Amino acid sequence: MKLSPNFTLAELSFSSTATRKKLDNTPSDKNTANLILLCTGLLQPIRDIVAKPITVNSGYRSPSVNLAVGGSVTSAHRFGYAADINCYAYGSSKQFAEFIVKELRARNIKFDQIILEFNQWVHVAIYNQQKQQRGQVLTARTMPNGRTEYLSGLV
Repeated sequence: MKLSPNFTLAELSFSSTATRKKLDNTPSDKNTANLILLCTGLLQPIRDIVAKPITVNSGYRSPSVNLAVGGSVTSAHRFGYAADINCYAYGSSKQFAEFIVKELRARNIKFDQIILEFNQWVHVAIYNQQKQQRGQVLTARTMPNGRTEYLSGLV
């Protein structure tokens, strides 16, 4: 099922962790509707602006999959509002994140979060679970104690 011209339900609900651990990662109708909002309101505009293929590393996560990957219980992934993406043809994850933030703001495209995570991928969320669009731009990094620290901005 196509969620937007360049994104499908299959790619937004695929999880290697779910496959490996034999966990169900099928989104409900409500989660699918949220994925459509994510794709039409954020992912497709990003794809259209960058004009290069985008790889979805993680999209929807069922509660069991979210738990298996160590995700937060409030993760926007659980509701179909977030995806972790890369655009390998564009450049580094940081360059891609900087471009996304600049272009979304310039075009007044609302979002909840853009997070450069561990300099490996970019987390994009259209809403949080309260359906807010806070416009947060953050960088996640691992601290020596193994905990994740979130810094304001892209660093």
